[in-house]
Amino acid sequence: MSEDRIRFLLSKYIHRQCNSQEQSELFGLFNELSDEQKDALLSNFWDDFESEEELPEDEAEQILDTILARRSRLSLKFISIAASVLIGLFTGAYLLLNSHKHLSADNNKIALADIRPGENKAELTMANGKKFLLGSGVQKITVPNTDVVIQQNDNGSLTYNKGTTTDAEQIAYDTLRTPKGGVYQLNLGDGTKIWLNTASAIRFPEKPGHRSRDVELLYGEAYFEVQHRTDAPFTVKTAAGVIRDLGTHFNVNTSIGDGHVAATLLEGAIQIETNNNIKRIKPGQQALFNGKKLSVHEVDVEEMIAWKEGYFMFDETMASAMQKISLWYDVKIEYQDEGIKGIPVLATITRYSNISNVLSILEMTKKVRFKIDGRTVKVFYFNQNTAN
Repeated sequence: MSEDRIRFLLSKYIHRQCNSQEQSELFGLFNELSDEQKDALLSNFWDDFESEEELPEDEAEQILDTILARRSRLSLKFISIAASVLIGLFTGAYLLLNSHKHLSADNNKIALADIRPGENKAELTMANGKKFLLGSGVQKITVPNTDVVIQQNDNGSLTYNKGTTTDAEQIAYDTLRTPKGGVYQLNLGDGTKIWLNTASAIRFPEKPGHRSRDVELLYGEAYFEVQHRTDAPFTVKTAAGVIRDLGTHFNVNTSIGDGHVAATLLEGAIQIETNNNIKRIKPGQQALFNGKKLSVHEVDVEEMIAWKEGYFMFDETMASAMQKISLWYDVKIEYQDEGIKGIPVLATITRYSNISNVLSILEMTKKVRFKIDGRTVKVFYFNQNTAN
């Protein structure tokens, strides 16, 4: 593979423009290079890299420190466009891609016991009971005695191509499930796009309804870009209530605990209906409801959909952050001390890197250390002995 390809992908990575496949390709290509090749390529890349405003090295390091772990954090969008942090971004990319140079002895053990990130995979259960395992690669699925045409695309997405269910037809529902370490995109026949996060499931009609379009998020998290139709409303049902589309891009998460559902609006408008409570929210707002209570507050929407863009964007406790890592890498988490769970975590890290890179970045906070034992990740205080 030519160095031009690596340089192209690295430029996209620094500007946060890589999709999941490109990120995987970039990390794979770097793993094939020797240390000397990496140093030469990155040095040449940086010499050619032009920023509109360069910062002194000490200021760049402070920005990097802020991006990685400390007391405040820049948004993904700001990071991707602000020339003043390009030096910090490049350094962050170097640390991620060349992280073994910054590993302690314990981290070298992490790398040796490495675990790959999640990927495009899911299980489709048709209304007729047939099941199909999905991944990347082209695959056509036909349903006998119907005009349903389903195409699995080579980018890890599923597209339904068909007409609209007539009033006389009984609506047939399919179910898409992602396992731990799996994500998948679903393109419905009406043009609506749905991204399903890891360990999630959604039930949806094989054909869009003539008068209404209902899907049910059974569990987990999904991001929706709805093709709005005034004659056929689109609704997302959850155990705690209903989200009704009014021309919308929004995220729904049923996995936040205590029976709560969080609906976050990025574009357009949605209406939340639960236990006789009805509220319409605006872009930048999140509705939190549990079937009894409904509240609305402002949120960082980029943080809410970082998973869709291929990033962990942590601004939470260690327990919450490690739960996301557990689902994505399909690992068990063990803490040597319960107090570790409450440690605050503030970092933005690509999801499409082996687990050793993610854990190494978190160790830069000098608050925790990690040890991988099979598919178990053990978490210790930074100065604690990890021998056991």
